[in-house]
Amino acid sequence: MRGRQHCADPMSVTHVEQFGATRVAALAAVSTSAWLSVTLLPYEVSTLSVGYHLGQVRAGWITAAELLALACAATYVGQSIALRDKRRLTILGIAIAAAATTGCLLTDHMVLIIGFRLLFGVGTGIIAAATNSLLALHQAPEKLFAYMQLALGVVFGLAIFVVGAVQSFAGRDAVFLVDLLFLLALGPAALLLPKGVVSDLASLSTGPKVQLPKGAASSLAALGLMWIAQGALWAFVGTAGAEAGMDGDSLVHWLSIAGFTTPLGAVAAAALGERRGYSVPLIVGFTTQALVALAMYCSSARPFFIAGALVSNMTTTFTTPYVQGVLASLDGTGRATALSGAAANFGAAVGPALGALLVAAQTVAPIGVTSAIMLFISLGLALSSLRSLPASSRTRSAAMGEDHG
Repeated sequence: MRGRQHCADPMSVTHVEQFGATRVAALAAVSTSAWLSVTLLPYEVSTLSVGYHLGQVRAGWITAAELLALACAATYVGQSIALRDKRRLTILGIAIAAAATTGCLLTDHMVLIIGFRLLFGVGTGIIAAATNSLLALHQAPEKLFAYMQLALGVVFGLAIFVVGAVQSFAGRDAVFLVDLLFLLALGPAALLLPKGVVSDLASLSTGPKVQLPKGAASSLAALGLMWIAQGALWAFVGTAGAEAGMDGDSLVHWLSIAGFTTPLGAVAAAALGERRGYSVPLIVGFTTQALVALAMYCSSARPFFIAGALVSNMTTTFTTPYVQGVLASLDGTGRATALSGAAANFGAAVGPALGALLVAAQTVAPIGVTSAIMLFISLGLALSSLRSLPASSRTRSAAMGEDHG
């Protein structure tokens, strides 16, 4: 498979390592480790607030700090990601995260646990930067990221199931134990990753160190805003369900079903690829997310809430691969896609705090309206970044759209 040339970026990739089925599967599997904090977020909040008697507010701040540590680590590593061995970085991140969560299992001291959770965020941030940056080295980055999202959907469902199963004997340590189990199970796949070191070191050493290619900042902002909106929506989904007339058992039932629909968006993105270019999938993805936010949070109707819940997760896994595909096409060094993990997790950390500020005494409608507005702004930012794509990428996408129109 021959690598694409990213003509718009002066720091283009001159050597692309081969991605066989084994490496694709390994990347898809190990990349899910970077999302363990987000996947188990409600359980971690519950563990800290109830198991360690910290209360919801302090537990929320600790988990937010963990996600911010993840974002900061991914940002720092992403600045020089092109020169780094992604395989070794991923292994380092897994080792740090595994050591941190082991520390949580071995101590009851709250200060130490907080420190270990921050260290866990650093480890998963390194994993996020390394694995996301490899997208730029693939012929079809949006399809590769769709496979990664598909794997994430499977791991998401398994993690939720496993944490529920081990709580009976692990108690308040269940979340930390599941973190460790999944790191040990997924970690060995990192040995199969490509090194992914950009060979054109001269251009990197003489070019700007921190300035991103034109259009990349817009795509990163679109991704960050999307996750702020989704973070706010996810944090108050229980309140929205109650407002729509859902009791606790019904809410758990429908949200569990919705969890298993998560991979469907990634499957659709992988199947569609670039056949409709980038514009159409981005418009469909962001618009559907906005409509789901309004249906779930502003209608106060049970049928609309259920329908929105079933569609919500798959819209995120459908949209994200195309934003990542744009980033990979804009920056062949992988820096932009490495920073995407920071943007997403920064949004996931800020979103719940924003939701808390917006929620009214009697309604969650302000969260739905604000999130919908943010998602439409995200759409505008994502579409604006398309103007900066290399001419070859625009021509190929347009040709594919015409061939399949």
